[in-house]
Amino acid sequence: MTPESHFTGQYFATPDAPAQDVQVTLQPNGLALTFPGSAQHPIFWLASDIHPHAYRKGDLTIFTYGPEPLQRLEVISPTFADAARKKYPSAVFHQNALSAAQPKRSALYLLVLLVVGGLLAAYFLVLPALSGVLVQLLPPSAEVALGQKLYEQMVPASKIDSARSLPANQFLRALAIEADYPLQVTVVKDEKVNAFALPGGHMVIYTGLLDSLQTPEEFAALLGHEFAHAQNRHSLKSLARNFSTYLLVSLVFSDVTGLAAVLLENADKLESLSYSRALEEEADTQAYILLKEKALNPQGLQRLFERLQKAQPTGTDLTPPLLQTHPLTAERLQHLQELRRKHPYPFRKNPGLQKVWGQLQHQNSDVNTHQ
Repeated sequence: MTPESHFTGQYFATPDAPAQDVQVTLQPNGLALTFPGSAQHPIFWLASDIHPHAYRKGDLTIFTYGPEPLQRLEVISPTFADAARKKYPSAVFHQNALSAAQPKRSALYLLVLLVVGGLLAAYFLVLPALSGVLVQLLPPSAEVALGQKLYEQMVPASKIDSARSLPANQFLRALAIEADYPLQVTVVKDEKVNAFALPGGHMVIYTGLLDSLQTPEEFAALLGHEFAHAQNRHSLKSLARNFSTYLLVSLVFSDVTGLAAVLLENADKLESLSYSRALEEEADTQAYILLKEKALNPQGLQRLFERLQKAQPTGTDLTPPLLQTHPLTAERLQHLQELRRKHPYPFRKNPGLQKVWGQLQHQNSDVNTHQ
């Protein structure tokens, strides 16, 4: 056994599990993990099954393995990543990994790494509670870049309904929403009753939901709700809650590359992230305020809720995806009634929105005619 095949590190059975000291041996087909002084049985990771997008920053290398909840291996060594790359040249974990840094390392830098590692282990149990604070440290430009990467990963070009995305964005511009991010609506061809917002301003609406709407006020309420999730960074906060460990590592090193890699690897799970009741009520409030500012009928938000409830067949567990991620609780319905009682306002038809809404419906009719 040569020194280049034997390393020490820390093993985490799940993202929130405590760290365990581990010895890592590079064997011909994968990593052998043993736990000296522990009753833990040895573990073997096939190199071909180690997840892609390995995180690399300086001497720190992070590998993930297995189904959810992911196992994680962290090794601080100037030679481990290169040794693994040479040992398993065809393994997928090399994809999009950060390049190795120069071998020169000051004593201060090594000390910082040790301190950060200690803080990381110490705060495993409180990270979800700190996710909101951590999100504020991520600059908007990085959030927009992250959202764009997630959008490209999650929304295949072949499923985009370009004909309906165009009037949907015209409708959005007609609402003249003031935002901190470049807002964009994408209509996706999918029968699921669903919509979601990504960090940085992307809002994705499935045709299954769009086709169920009957009035421009309902569509305005939907856009207002999803806009609130993007503007108030609800999507990022929910991501931070679910991937808080990787977010902290990314922020400590002032680099979102590692976080982006982890999120891209788990992109199929992002559209199913759920929001807390407090965040849902905040988004409902902002949607109501938008309707009020534009003098649109507040029934639009009420009818949107009713459409979602009707999408769930009576006596079944087939809850629409949007209700799974945006739970329509009795408290939310009561909150809406309170808003209407405390903040009534006059409303009127908006010819501009009516015209664009008609174009959206016309495109739907054209699609149905040609099917």
